[in-house]
Amino acid sequence: MQHSDNNDVQVQSTATLIKASVIATVIGILVLAVAILPAEYSIDPTGIGTALGLTKIAQAAEIGTVENAGSVINEESVDGIESAELVIVTAPLVADIKQARKTSAVRSDSVNVVIPAGKGLEYKLLLNQFTHLTYQWHTLDEAPLFFDFHGEPQGDTTGYYESYNISTANKVTGSLTTPFAGAHGWYWKNTSDAAITVVLSTTGAYNIKG
Repeated sequence: MQHSDNNDVQVQSTATLIKASVIATVIGILVLAVAILPAEYSIDPTGIGTALGLTKIAQAAEIGTVENAGSVINEESVDGIESAELVIVTAPLVADIKQARKTSAVRSDSVNVVIPAGKGLEYKLLLNQFTHLTYQWHTLDEAPLFFDFHGEPQGDTTGYYESYNISTANKVTGSLTTPFAGAHGWYWKNTSDAAITVVLSTTGAYNIKG
């Protein structure tokens, strides 16, 4: 007499395996179309990804990539981008910021200075070290004046000064890069018996001491 063994393994038929494979493939395609494509690539063939908000994930990632690419472009030299825009990319040094706070804005001035007869008179500008100054002056009636263009260091109490140009003239044009911070300017001496007017024009980063 034969007895059946309850531990026998049930062998699936080929048709059952094919059916299971087809179902798994269909499920994979559905997951790809409904979830993966909308979330990763903002492609939504079924419309379900949009309804579930999955396409917003891909769009947010794309915006972040574009912004990062834009920052790289700003750091490179590209035609049509002004140099002022490129300065924003590199932060200034602390020392540069401190110096900028101490330096006056570049300005241009013109003033008439009257030198009395037989007298001398000074006109000074306050400048920081290594500041560039351009200037020109002339007398209205072309009368010559003795002058001393010089500078006095800031905070000095010894009476020291440095002369840049000493001569006699009725007009002078020149420039100066200051060797030290302090008062820089002109001393004019009128040896005639009539007042002489000096017309002085200056351009640079300075404050007027007078």
